[in-house]
Amino acid sequence: MRLRAEQLAANLKKSGLAPIYLISGDEPLQVMECADTIRHHARQQGFAERIVFDVAGGFDWSSLLSEVATISLFSSKRLLELRMGSAKPGKEGGSILTKYAVNTSIDNVLIITAERLDKQAQQTKWYGALDKAGITVQIRPVEAGQLPDWIKQRVAMQGKQIGIAAATLVADRIEGNLLAAKQEIDKLCLLINKSEITTDDVLAAVSDSTRFNVFELIETALTANTTRTIRMLNGLRCEGVEPGNIYGILMWELRQLCSMAYLVKTGVPLEKAFTEYRIWDNGRKQAIKNCLCRHRIDDLYRLLRFAVQIDRKIKSSDRIIVWDILQALLLTMTGHPVMKYEYEFV
Repeated sequence: MRLRAEQLAANLKKSGLAPIYLISGDEPLQVMECADTIRHHARQQGFAERIVFDVAGGFDWSSLLSEVATISLFSSKRLLELRMGSAKPGKEGGSILTKYAVNTSIDNVLIITAERLDKQAQQTKWYGALDKAGITVQIRPVEAGQLPDWIKQRVAMQGKQIGIAAATLVADRIEGNLLAAKQEIDKLCLLINKSEITTDDVLAAVSDSTRFNVFELIETALTANTTRTIRMLNGLRCEGVEPGNIYGILMWELRQLCSMAYLVKTGVPLEKAFTEYRIWDNGRKQAIKNCLCRHRIDDLYRLLRFAVQIDRKIKSSDRIIVWDILQALLLTMTGHPVMKYEYEFV
């Protein structure tokens, strides 16, 4: 069954949980929010255990079925999450997903997240099996002309109003990045202590944006500015930013880098890859180009596998080591071979 993102919450309320959800699209914010909506509903229904599978190079697809066959010691109801990113299941993965779809259980809910799946992928046997057994949600991109209205709606969700001119100014600032838009909206709603946000408020917030943000941190690492990368990471830490917020955006960036590196390796021109991933800003293009020149595709997949392990540490009580690992990963992205935790995690 196919749904639009805005129909998901109502469907959960009316019909309850489906055994499978496949959420795909190139808007990470909307993919994340759809998954969060399902997680929240699942927790309310007693799905206390959550198991995450990250599809990176060398992923063992059979581990999904093995986990399902294992009796849990913690909860009879389990939430399984398969993060495919830009990866494609291939023959093995497609077979596993098809088998899973025809043997679902009321005690397991599977959430699959992926980047945009083209028409060819949607015509595969595995996609059809997932769609028949569960729900597929294809995230549609918010076009540039729709962004101001989208921003107005998001501001209204926080009990405030913003004029069309001010919303357009925010839209120009975030350049189509919905995650950046959410961060900007959250900041404005927090800083502006009145019911309506004006153009002057937006301009004042922009001119006063001395605070470090996660997107700028990752962009700085891509440009190989080691000193500023360390300074920005320390700034975020001092501001009380949760490492999980950095991790989520960093994982998305690494997956995109791996995908673009693969395209280039197979002969696709870099400019065409930029168009495919909707990257228009020249500064960002240059930063990505420099990063791809510094790292071979194998190096990028190694970084991705390394990054997967951070999630485990975030959930542990040892928060200090998480920041050390993040620093090691970001510095390696800048071109410094400082992966001091390599042998422990990779």
